[in-house]
Amino acid sequence: MKIQSRQDFWQQLVTQICREYAQLNQDEKSWIIRHCQLMGVLQQKLDRVFLQAQGEDLCRNCQGECCARGHNHMSLANLLALLCVDQQLPLLDFSQTCPLLTPKGCQLPAAYRPYNCISFVCERIEPQLNPQQLAEFYQTEKELRQLYRLFLERYAGASMSGLLIAAARLQGRPFLQRTPASLIAEPGATYATSF
Repeated sequence: MKIQSRQDFWQQLVTQICREYAQLNQDEKSWIIRHCQLMGVLQQKLDRVFLQAQGEDLCRNCQGECCARGHNHMSLANLLALLCVDQQLPLLDFSQTCPLLTPKGCQLPAAYRPYNCISFVCERIEPQLNPQQLAEFYQTEKELRQLYRLFLERYAGASMSGLLIAAARLQGRPFLQRTPASLIAEPGATYATSF
């Protein structure tokens, strides 16, 4: 897909998801807000450990080698986290190795970064962590993965591999359509699933 086509497709997806989110009932929005807040807390905790290991300096020195592989990591959960707090999604530049990467680093605050980005420590960073920090990092990562998994189980468009890939799988169906299994898990729950 060409850069401009990817940029246009991305904007269409964001517009679609914003529209779907606006149409959700308050109970569903409350579920999203609560879980996105928890994700943010855990992601900031991972970032603190990363910073303690001098991760920011190490990443700056390698010029974001890992970020060069992050082209499609922004997920439904990440976009919803931004929507919950009315935070503007930064302009993505699909001509870059990662559309969120700038010369100053990631455009997103740690609480809103994609799971694959916030939970990854490379071979340069991991040796900088002491055993306690390493245990804290991986325990927090496990808890965070479980939260992302709740989104996967709840919404048709949730994916650990990002919105662009999820959109191809959905083939036009709504991102925030509840999965059949999630409706069974909450008998009697009513949710807006047609957009």
